[in-house]
Amino acid sequence: MSAIIETILGVGQKLFGLRIELAKARQARKQVVAGYLDAIALSVDEASAMLKQGTYPHGKCHEILLHSQQMESAVGDLVGQPQAQSLGAQLGEVHEIERLFGELGGDTDAERLRKLSVLDEAAALFRATAAFVRASP
Repeated sequence: MSAIIETILGVGQKLFGLRIELAKARQARKQVVAGYLDAIALSVDEASAMLKQGTYPHGKCHEILLHSQQMESAVGDLVGQPQAQSLGAQLGEVHEIERLFGELGGDTDAERLRKLSVLDEAAALFRATAAFVRASP
């Protein structure tokens, strides 16, 4: 499995695990947090869709880098600055998602789709966390 895919999945899993803490925010703040998480999911979804089509995911590296740089300000007050810094750093490590284009090039179609399904799972975790935060009382 690609380190990029594994790390993105790990960040998604950790944020999903922190959904209770994220949901403690005031309603207006919850919408901001949920929007941030949705934006990460969208970037990952779009990169995955492009890679499935055999298209180079132009610009997705920069989007994920920006998301990683915003992690601390987006959720640090809710999950703690050290945790937010760690998650941002992990996401920043894999901002070069465009490298997956080359990494997946030698894989069979089935293997490429299997790996990208994990990327889709990561995006789903970001979306699920956003939905939980948005819907929490």
